Amino acid sequence: MSQTLDHADVVEIPDLSDPASFGTAVPHDAFAELVRRPGLHWVPTTVATANGGFWAVTRYDEIVEIEKDPATFTSMKGMAYPLTNITGDHPYLDEIMFTDPPRHNYLRRAAAKGFAPRIVAKFEPWIREIVTEVIDGIADRAQFDFVEEFARTIPAYVIATVLGSPREDRKYIVDTVTAYFDALMVTEDLEEGEGGAQSVLPHLEELMRYAEKMQKVKLAEPGDDMFTELARVRERGEINQSEYLQWMHVMIAAGFETTHTAIGQSMRMYLEDPEIAALTDRAIDEGHTERLVEEYLRLITPPMQMARTATRDVVISGQQIRENDVVVMYYVAANRDPAVYSDPDRFDPWRAEVDSLTFGTGPHRCIGAHLAMLELQILWQELRARGIKLELDGEPRRGYSNFINQLTELPVRRVMS
Repeated sequence: MSQTLDHADVVEIPDLSDPASFGTAVPHDAFAELVRRPGLHWVPTTVATANGGFWAVTRYDEIVEIEKDPATFTSMKGMAYPLTNITGDHPYLDEIMFTDPPRHNYLRRAAAKGFAPRIVAKFEPWIREIVTEVIDGIADRAQFDFVEEFARTIPAYVIATVLGSPREDRKYIVDTVTAYFDALMVTEDLEEGEGGAQSVLPHLEELMRYAEKMQKVKLAEPGDDMFTELARVRERGEINQSEYLQWMHVMIAAGFETTHTAIGQSMRMYLEDPEIAALTDRAIDEGHTERLVEEYLRLITPPMQMARTATRDVVISGQQIRENDVVVMYYVAANRDPAVYSDPDRFDPWRAEVDSLTFGTGPHRCIGAHLAMLELQILWQELRARGIKLELDGEPRRGYSNFINQLTELPVRRVMS
């Protein structure tokens, strides 16, 4: 039931800037070694960095320290690698994830109330309807790709409903967001220091065009949805037009991708490990689905990292960091930090340590965390209630990314009673 390799006496640390280092699996053995080593690990690269590389931050307490100090570690030059070393007038500079307080605070307030726990709890009936619809769609299917039928479909349907997008736009959302995240990893032919922020520009502009179209639709025909709410906030002058477009872009992209990854990877773990499957079934039967989902999310960590840039010379864990150095915070390592979690690689929905860095911490903690959690809880509950039994029908296929712990294919077949 361990999700890592056994540690050798000497562990080679791969190039963490290279998506190929994550091609077959997350290098958990290497991250565990970095957690054990003192100080920080330097990753030399000219991609998306000003000083020729970045510092890999792998321990839980170090990440919390960095995220609570935006004055020293800013998001304004990039929020994840390789979306770093951003300068000039890039449109990202008006996106909430690329801002610091106090500007970050008023941008967050523009939409935060729509994702409060008490509001998201009211989404439960219609999310359950979506999950039931998706399950019904595979009723006569003996074989299918779980990622295509479940992991892509459910988050797309949910985020489209929250935003107020038409039903027929769901496929557009999936295709556009998938192309956006694929483009993040395109770093060939970039100037020294440039990164994914340049590669994604065409896809970012496409998402913003869609947001502008929906803004006009919702001002003419308002609904009880986020496109309408944010369009009204824009009309009142509480945010400017660029901030509105960027807000909607991040809701579409982040609202889909994190849950898409969590759904696919959690089912992969379930199908590959009988002990995880048994613990999952038991947790659902005992009414502990929330704790179950928290444990899946801790071990999966869909966004494997986020990044900040030092605004001054500073020391972290005894390591001298220079002004403009990029620090990449590996949540995927910190979520298995033995200083925080007992037996950290073990899947245990009843573990005492329930907090994780899956959704970040500090000012930038994910605004959609409760929505993602609810989607996953309902899906696992309904699969169990409907007696849906699956088994692997081929090799899972990972995405090509050093940012998102993607699963792009999970071939399965139904086990008929």
